[in-house]
Amino acid sequence: FGQTMGPHQNVTAGKLASLCVFCGANTGTRPIYRDGAEALGLALAAHGTELVFGGGRAGMMGAVSDAVLRGGGRVTG
Repeated sequence: FGQTMGPHQNVTAGKLASLCVFCGANTGTRPIYRDGAEALGLALAAHGTELVFGGGRAGMMGAVSDAVLRGGGRVTG
């Protein structure tokens, strides 16, 4: 109590248990975006962070969730 944190002070609050992701139902025409969505999904799985999302299987939402599952992670949608 009574202490304030500076703007550049690191705070470790433990592991991020879950993350909500909202993105498009279309992958578009540039593969780099789908690659990024898949990389996010694999990173979430690797860190044991659950994905919470809208439940869509298409587009970017599907790419993230499929990657989490492929990486052995947990998905709630």
